[in-house]
Amino acid sequence: MSSKTLCVWVRIAVIAVALCGLVLCAYLIPLWGVDIATANPEFENWYLPWLLFLWVVSLPCFSILIFVWKVSGAINREEVFSSKTARWIKISAVLLFADVGLFFIGNLTFWLIGMNHPGILLLSMLVDIFAIALAVLAAVLSRYITKAAVLQEENEGTI
Repeated sequence: MSSKTLCVWVRIAVIAVALCGLVLCAYLIPLWGVDIATANPEFENWYLPWLLFLWVVSLPCFSILIFVWKVSGAINREEVFSSKTARWIKISAVLLFADVGLFFIGNLTFWLIGMNHPGILLLSMLVDIFAIALAVLAAVLSRYITKAAVLQEENEGTI
C-alpha cells in the first residue's frame, strides 16, 4: 500500500471517529441523560455534573485526533521517522494517560459522593484499561520512531 493510500485511510478513520465522537457527545449522551433523569427524578440533579464531566474528558480525545491527522500528513510526505512525528505521538500518549486518570478519578469521586452506580464504576474501569493499553502502545511507538529517526539521520550522514 502506498503512503498516499495509507494517509487517506488514516484520515478517513480520523473523520469517522470524530463524527462518532461528536454524535456521542452532542446528541446521544445528553439524550440518554435526559431520558434517565425523566424516568428517575431522583437522578435529575446528577444530569448536569455528569454531562459536563463527560464533555471535559472527551476534549483530550478530540485533541489526539488532531495529532493523528498530523501523523497522517507525515505518512503522506514519507516523513514518519522523524522527531516531530515521535513528539506528536508522545503528546498523544501523555494526553491519553492524563485523560484516563481524570476519567477514573471523576468516576471514583462521583461514586464516593453517591452520584454513580458501582456497575458504572466497574464498566468505566474497563474503558480505563483499554485506554491505558492504547496509551502504552502510543508511547512505545513514539520511542521506536525516535530511535528510527536517529538511525535514519546517521544513515543520511554517512552517504
